[in-house]
Amino acid sequence: MFELKDLPSRDTLARFADEYGNPDVEGLHTWLTWASATNQMLSAFDENLARHGLSQTNFFVLLLLKRNPEGLTVGALAEGVSVASQTMTRAVAKMEANGLCSKHEDPLDGRLWIVRLTPEGEAALARVLPRHYEWVAELMSAFTEKERASLAKLMVKVGPALALRTSGNGTG
Repeated sequence: MFELKDLPSRDTLARFADEYGNPDVEGLHTWLTWASATNQMLSAFDENLARHGLSQTNFFVLLLLKRNPEGLTVGALAEGVSVASQTMTRAVAKMEANGLCSKHEDPLDGRLWIVRLTPEGEAALARVLPRHYEWVAELMSAFTEKERASLAKLMVKVGPALALRTSGNGTG
């Protein structure tokens, strides 16, 4: 979560650049604007899901299980949602208690559990997905097709840029 609401002006960034040696004031300004907008978008996403009694983890687990009707292991769900296995174990237990999914012993490996979507989980998706799609459509209506294409093209570059920074090839 990005916690800074009071974003600094370009003048402040320029003063700090002189004092602390920032070589890219415009890059920092762009990053701050982007991080703030991303945080606002994700907060609104969380609020929208909460109206339906779901968290992002629950929502994404339901979607993964819908896409994989044969079920998925807790580990595969954790990887698919980018949370720790322990976090997913707790999430699945709560979802199972709420009737959204069920756990079954893996017939190939008795140490593993296969998680499957239940009819109640299907019903939850049927309630939430149309409203989620409406919410996304409303948000994205602020952008032209050309802007959407540009945004998507730019966002695809984020992963490789971050990988470069964390691989030891760059500073940061």
